[in-house]
Amino acid sequence: MSIDIRQKFHLEPNVGLLNDPNGLIQYKGIYYVFFQWNRFEKNHTYKEWGLFTSKNLIDWSFKGSAIIPDQEYDFNGVYSGSSYVIKDKLYIFYTGNKKYDNERKSSQCLAISNNGRNFLKKGIIINTPIKYSEHFRDPKIFAGKNNDFFLVIGAQTKQTKLGAIALYHSLDGENWQYMRSLAISNTYQMIECPDMFRMGDKYILFYCPQYRDNEKDIPLKSFSVYKLIDLDETTGEIDDKNLDENYFMMDYGFDFYAPQTFEDDKKRRILWAWMSRMNDEEEKAFAKLQDSIHCLTMPREILLEKNRLYQRPVKELYNLLGQDIIIRKCDDEQFNILNDKHTVYLKLENIEEDKNIDWIIEDEFKINYNFEKMEFSIYRLNWLTNNWDKKSCKLEKIIDMELWIDNSSIEIFINEGEKVFSSRIYRKHEKISISGNLCGELIAKNIDR
Repeated sequence: MSIDIRQKFHLEPNVGLLNDPNGLIQYKGIYYVFFQWNRFEKNHTYKEWGLFTSKNLIDWSFKGSAIIPDQEYDFNGVYSGSSYVIKDKLYIFYTGNKKYDNERKSSQCLAISNNGRNFLKKGIIINTPIKYSEHFRDPKIFAGKNNDFFLVIGAQTKQTKLGAIALYHSLDGENWQYMRSLAISNTYQMIECPDMFRMGDKYILFYCPQYRDNEKDIPLKSFSVYKLIDLDETTGEIDDKNLDENYFMMDYGFDFYAPQTFEDDKKRRILWAWMSRMNDEEEKAFAKLQDSIHCLTMPREILLEKNRLYQRPVKELYNLLGQDIIIRKCDDEQFNILNDKHTVYLKLENIEEDKNIDWIIEDEFKINYNFEKMEFSIYRLNWLTNNWDKKSCKLEKIIDMELWIDNSSIEIFINEGEKVFSSRIYRKHEKISISGNLCGELIAKNIDR
């Protein structure tokens, strides 16, 4: 009998392939999560925008197709982008993809809605500048201090074939002027999915450095990072233009990419990301028996503390926590959990100093903290090779640890969100088993979904 790996409290369409979150916004009291979607197959051959909506960040309604590739300039794909409310209308910015004889043409496009459901395409608002190749995509809007607007766009320089971020300015959200190359890379062949916003007196820049084989025009490896910068809005100059150094990892797990944020009416900066970094073969095997593949992370609130970003589950998610789960203590230092439901919340707090952590979940996922090496690690059993893959980060001390486990994923928040590990897991059992050493106070609850 096959095990259902469809997620219970993560956003995931009924069919097809999901990837980047797009156009995150709260509009007229409703949360909108658009996403890249191939509704026909579980691969990347087709791209449109699908849509989920919610009033409370817990109960979601899947609305199906939102923006489809039906114009000459976006016929080969409605690619990633963002949204903003301007004069009570929802403005959608996206990359239209068109191919002529296998030659890519990217255009930054605009669609506007009065009701959040019907979108009128206004056409191309930005053509690729001559200094960039047609790897020019993922426009993300943010507001300036003077009731004006900026766009950051992921880019690749035409001459050197190296990554960059382009900056645009607008007074009305419809007419845009190129300002400058905001930042550049001398290492990565492309920069994808930039996001930029103010927190306090600092600007935060998200971006995804990507290694590419320029000759074959294929991506090889990429990841998500951020850095704190100062921006002169008048000139578009920032204090650190080097995208290769002085950045921080967004997430240390196996599956996290293309994060995007927005601010809601509670003044919270909320993030979603695509929970995948699988290669083609892993994708094929992971959802072989399912109608859909991939999901988004849980929504997370982003906070700036001690000049670092902290990520925490939005407080609404704690309303999903249900009955306590029985924790069986094997002795004073070991525990075991066997639970019928696979949706589980765990919190380990008041962790003793100078203690290692050694946990195992379903014989396919391991958690380890080595206090002598000051290293936190996760291990996942690779569903193709059956070998253990590892992800880790340096961590001077561990005070608390939260685990949110869905049908086929684990998100781990350490020290109130100082470090986060996000990973899909290939579930093999009906019940979930968790065991390890007790080195603090452990709380275990069902997640009611």
